[in-house]
Amino acid sequence: MKRPDAPPLAARGGAAVGVKTLQLTDSSRQRTITAEVWYPATGTEQSLIYQAQVGQTPVRIAGRASRDAAPAGGSFPLIVASHGQPGTRFQFAYLNEHLASWGFVVASLDHPGSTYQTLTQQNYISSIVDRPLDLLFAIGEVAKQIPSADATKVGLLGYSYGGYSVINAAGAGLDGQALSEYCRATSNEGPCFALPFFVQLEAQRGMNVIKPDPRIKAVFAMAPYGQPWIGAKSLANFKLPLFVAVGEADDVATYRRDALEYFRQAGSPNKYLLTLTAAQHNPFVECPPEVRSREDDFWRCWEPVWDQERAHDLARHFATAFFAQFLQNNSEAGRYLNPSLPGFKPRTTVGVRLEASK
Repeated sequence: MKRPDAPPLAARGGAAVGVKTLQLTDSSRQRTITAEVWYPATGTEQSLIYQAQVGQTPVRIAGRASRDAAPAGGSFPLIVASHGQPGTRFQFAYLNEHLASWGFVVASLDHPGSTYQTLTQQNYISSIVDRPLDLLFAIGEVAKQIPSADATKVGLLGYSYGGYSVINAAGAGLDGQALSEYCRATSNEGPCFALPFFVQLEAQRGMNVIKPDPRIKAVFAMAPYGQPWIGAKSLANFKLPLFVAVGEADDVATYRRDALEYFRQAGSPNKYLLTLTAAQHNPFVECPPEVRSREDDFWRCWEPVWDQERAHDLARHFATAFFAQFLQNNSEAGRYLNPSLPGFKPRTTVGVRLEASK
């Protein structure tokens, strides 16, 4: 049920939602990617539970979709979603399910080597290349298995390391010179852990190697990490519509180093920055109550100031507006991409700031 303080597009869309689990095998890289796919469906929805994990804690996430339901007739834009590092394909299941109700096919990936069960120190490095390639591979493979998915109209959706992954997959390549300059200036802070390996990484996903994929039309990044890996020169050539959502007090993918610079430096004529005052890194992720039993896992998804249900409503609202505008050409939904925050009730804009550059 929609909360009284929710913005308009946080309300469920008109489509019934189906959900399937797919296995996508990329034989060229010897990787099998598990994908959870939500899509407009026929029939009626059912309450269901997604079995997931946060750290070492098994969790149950409540949802509303019909398992393996027949797809609705027609063709729907495809959104491919990328979780954090580590994470799972259910890390923001509430949002993926919501977008499907608004007429999108949403495929959320478990990146091999980046889940709670599979992450290693080596994978922190290799995933800088592997994760964007997972996203690009999934576009065609999901469309083969879900015929209603339109792989010519694709959006990318990512959180944290997944925020970097979607921006790189969309054509903003790695820039070793930019990273080197950043690391010299900051005494090897944060993302500089990748610097010793960057010659090889740049050869695979660098700005002089990759080209924009014409299937990808828009990118939505939540608390994106890794801006120093990409840098200003590469981002200046990034022309796709870009939405960055972030907590102003984020101390993991820091506001000024990452999110703010992605927004400022992107060359897109249509770019947006949603800032939640006093929010840290986790306002947009699922945080089921089971994590309270294990303190280390509680910190993985806990948010100290923001009501996460409220933050999730904001993610629903703005992601729907953004993808509806740029994948469905829905200008009525797109009017909510306005810094004046149309449709918000009195007193509900406290701590919410939207900036736009067109």
